[in-house]
Amino acid sequence: MASSPSSVASCCISRVSGDDSSEDNVLPETLQNQQIYLALNKEATEEELETAVAKCKELVLECDNLSPERKWLVRHLIELRLRLQEWREAKDDPQHPRNRSGISKRTIKGHHFVLQSIIKRGISKDCDHCTGTIWNFVQAWYLCDDCGFNSHHKCLSSIIRECAHVTATEQGQYEFKICPEIGLSAQKYKCAECKTSLPIALPKGILCFARYLFTGNTWIESQTRRCDYTGLYYCSGCHWGGEAVTPARIIHNWDFEQKPVCQATLQLIKVTLTRPIINLEKLNPKLFAIVHELDLVRRTRIELNLMRKYLLVCREAQKDHLLWKSVDTPHLIETTDLYSLVDLYEASNGELPSKLLNWASIFIKHIKETCEVCRGRGHICEICFNDEVLYPFDTSAVVCEQCNAVLHKICFSRTNECPKCVRIKKRLEKQTLYLYDDDDDCD
Repeated sequence: MASSPSSVASCCISRVSGDDSSEDNVLPETLQNQQIYLALNKEATEEELETAVAKCKELVLECDNLSPERKWLVRHLIELRLRLQEWREAKDDPQHPRNRSGISKRTIKGHHFVLQSIIKRGISKDCDHCTGTIWNFVQAWYLCDDCGFNSHHKCLSSIIRECAHVTATEQGQYEFKICPEIGLSAQKYKCAECKTSLPIALPKGILCFARYLFTGNTWIESQTRRCDYTGLYYCSGCHWGGEAVTPARIIHNWDFEQKPVCQATLQLIKVTLTRPIINLEKLNPKLFAIVHELDLVRRTRIELNLMRKYLLVCREAQKDHLLWKSVDTPHLIETTDLYSLVDLYEASNGELPSKLLNWASIFIKHIKETCEVCRGRGHICEICFNDEVLYPFDTSAVVCEQCNAVLHKICFSRTNECPKCVRIKKRLEKQTLYLYDDDDDCD
């Protein structure tokens, strides 16, 4: 069974994220009588939240270290503080979603942000701008419909990164050079995205490889990190240490090993995973001779493209919707040269060849057995005149490039001459001679 694009994406892209255990969010039984003071599951006012923060602090000091009650209270205290901060921000900002229900969509830097509804507690995401955790239960946040960029409401006005969907559309192609590094000096020792000054790595053993940046309410360690896709250097706020396969290494080395890439590259690759924008025939045609699975894919795609021409003019095939019911990746039969990253990954693990061969068996059954109209559009070899019916997609057949006549490969290799082309040539010679005779009669 072939993998879906989403499952392939998880193999092509990985990023570090922490998942909270659902058990950590369960209120301990010993605190049941205190829940009225902890502002649980209610839309509390600013005063009530301040009271709940004070009560939570008091209970934390009363609990034993490492006890389940203390662990739950510390987590709840963080949540209460975030809710209180969100309340104060809404009071000072008239544009805050808490104050105006109409602000559900925003367009910034090409992103199409949609305000997200409150979902169950315990599921958290990271803001792609400030790298801070988005506490869904208490904070207003937006998600880009196109590239999946997450952002706090307060971070919207400070976003620097262009939407990966816009970037992919403008560029139209990947970077096909392997890690085209230009060096820190060319970047003026600044992050390629946010322009933050970058620390210079010193010899091992010297602990000054990192500096610290203040982001929101937390201090984060900033390191100089290189993106394997762009070859540029980024700070740890723009490069989280995520990994992905890089198109250039696949095309030139057939290497699917994941390499460290920046967040912008992660989102770009995620957006373009299924886009057929890689022309292997143009970029590296020698790869087909080395990778046998890839050569099988190319030959099968050529055959499928020829079968598609039969099905497009067949009324029975159109009536049964044979093409779109059988094929979930249309570009594989509409073109023969363009591939997506998902196509190349599936070719490497053998899934794509088996999928294409399955489509071919369905189409062949319709053309050669089920449909009388398609079966009647076969050809007879004009060299040997054998009773065998030939089709352009048969492995034993060859199609004349000049007149599109279908012949046996063996027959054509012996004569190296197409009978139909010979007839056409003689007919043109006769017409030319006839025209010359007419001119002589007029003289």
